[in-house]
This record gives sequence, C-alpha cells and structure tokens, in this order.
Amino acid sequence: MIAKAATISHGSNAIRYSVNKDRADIVKTNLLPDDISPEAMFKRMMLVQKMFTNERKRGRPFTDNVIRIEISPSAEESKGWTMDDWARLADEFIQAFDSIDLSKKTKRASSKQTNLKGSQYVVALHRDAKSGILHLHIDANRVDMEGKINDGHLSGMRAVMAANIINERYGWVQSEEIGIRHRQEVSDCCMEILRKMDEFSWERYEAELVRHGYGVHIQKNEDGTVYGYSIKRGNSSYRSSKLGIGRNLVPSKIMKTWQKLHPQEGKINQPQAEDKQTRTATPTAISKPQTTPQPVMKHYSIGTDDNRTFAVSLSEAADCIIRQECSLEEAHPLAKLEEIQHTALLLFGTKTRTNLNGHAVVREWRTECASAGKGFTDNFSTQYQRT
Repeated sequence: MIAKAATISHGSNAIRYSVNKDRADIVKTNLLPDDISPEAMFKRMMLVQKMFTNERKRGRPFTDNVIRIEISPSAEESKGWTMDDWARLADEFIQAFDSIDLSKKTKRASSKQTNLKGSQYVVALHRDAKSGILHLHIDANRVDMEGKINDGHLSGMRAVMAANIINERYGWVQSEEIGIRHRQEVSDCCMEILRKMDEFSWERYEAELVRHGYGVHIQKNEDGTVYGYSIKRGNSSYRSSKLGIGRNLVPSKIMKTWQKLHPQEGKINQPQAEDKQTRTATPTAISKPQTTPQPVMKHYSIGTDDNRTFAVSLSEAADCIIRQECSLEEAHPLAKLEEIQHTALLLFGTKTRTNLNGHAVVREWRTECASAGKGFTDNFSTQYQRT
C-alpha cells in the first residue's frame, strides 16, 4: 500500500472532486453529515476555522485550509473488500497518521502529532479509470474541533510513514519497495518497446506505451521538438529522467539508446567530403562590431487564489528548462503539470527577471525543490495567459 498527503488551498474543489467524481462512493464522514453537498461540507469546515480565528496567533495568512490524503492498497491487498473494510482502513490510517512524531525533523513542537480523529473529514472511494484499482481520498479540516491546527509540515512523509506502519502490521509490501518495483517495470517496458522498433519515432513510441496501458505526457517546444515526457502508471507519474539507467531514456539520449539496440539500423551515413572545392573570388568583408544577441523572452500573467496577478518574464532558455524539469512523479488527481510549472515561475521567475540566460532561475529553482522534498506540491490555482 502506498499513501501521500499534502496541505492544499483549494479545499472546496478537492472535496467536490472526491465526492462527485464518476463512480465515487462516500465511505464515511467524521463530524460531518454524510447527506449534504460537498460545498456544504467545506462551508462547515470553514465555519469551524472562523470560530477560532481570533484565538489563532497572528502570523502568515492561513491559506492551506485542508489536508488532502490518498491511500492506495494494491489490488491483491484489497481483493474482496466491502465498504466496511475500506472504512476500517481509513480509521487505521488516520490513527497511524496522528501518532507520528515529526517534531525532531521539523524542529517544531506543532509537528509532534496531528488530530485528524478530532477533525472534520470526508472519505471517498474512487476507481482508477483505466486499471479499475480502488483507492481512498480523504479531505480533512486543518483545524480540529478544539481550534488547534493540524500540522502540515512534511505531511507527505507522515503519510508514507503511516502507510508503512499498516504495511508492516499486515505483512504488505512497503511503499518504497513498491515505488522501485513500479519504476523498474516502466523502464523495462520502455526498453522493450525501443528494442522492437525498426526505426525510432515519438509517435510510435507513445502509441506503444499507450497500448501497454500507460498514460504518456509529451512536452514539446513551439517548433515541435520534444524536450521532456512523463509516463503515468495508475496514480503515479514517472518523468523520463527517473527511468532507465543513466538518464538513457530522456529525449536528448533516447535516440542513442535506440541506436545501441540496433547497431546496423542506427548507423548514420556521413556525407563524404568533396575531392574538389570550387573557389570563387569574394569581396573583402567589412568588419562590423559584433552585438550580443538578445534572448527570446517569455511573458506570463499568472493569477493566484487571492485574486492577485503577477507578471513574470524570463528567457526562453530558462522557461524551457523549468518546463523540462517539472514533473508529477507522484501524481495528484487535482494538480496539473502546467500548474506546477506556473508555481515554479511564480516562485523564482520574478526573482531573476534581469538574468537573461536563465541559469540563476534554474539553479535556485532546483535547490528549492530539492529542499522541499516529496511533500512539495502546487498551492496555487493559476489561470494562464501567454502574451
């Protein structure tokens, strides 16, 4: 079984997605009626938060108002389960989630434990559209019924640790081992597809992956050149840089990988140099002072949840690298790849507008994402307009 969690600002949309998604079933609610609309559930959560607003210490605005959790046991682990079994799993997971002490890691007393058991939440059962694999969605109020805030720091790590507690309890496969196994499965499939291709083309490569049951998201520049792609397996998405060996499946290396698998077909015929060269008289060129070419700039207007709009400008090179490096390795059902990319632009594009070559943007962005860890997720609901 695997699990993931994040604090989100779009709680209303998350609850609506959990409850209203096609073929979704409400497993249980906690401190909420189960016969009201998702909008009414969210309003009740916000009412509790408003009740304790004055008691909360002043500081940064409280924008991430919901903890979003996904729990996905394997088909073998959940075979034959009834709705009561799923409700029991939700209860066990929340108990394990609340019991984990992360205060030493975060250096915060508030991370000692959460109190989801004493908070409003809704649990819904979803079915994967392609595989049919069942999984749970839990949307919980960040503020419990006593007015205390459920800590959101390293919530992704807390979810993984809770899943592993339950995995150990029932002898199920641990989360990390599952991730490694799935990534290797996707990598092996990619290599097998390349091995069977008599010539390489992105169209056929994508078609074969889809035929094997995977989702494929290919990223292209305006000229049609592929600069990145990711492959989705179930609820998880793996970018090309995490597949294969030594990044041999990324767009810049995949052709060479195919050529190594097909040494005869992969030979590139080099045109022979002409024995004779035609010489023509040319006038002496008048030297002109060389000017530094100006980079092509990209301009974005990105709106946030608090109705503010930010203008971001950066070079095409920086824009390309940010879009190539952004990915959803563990896919969130509401997060979109474009929204993650816009968040990176919002966070770092505005800091280095004058850096035309874009290297400072990318270096800082990579550092921040690395420090954010697996719990990093998009907290902006963006509206995108390219000018």
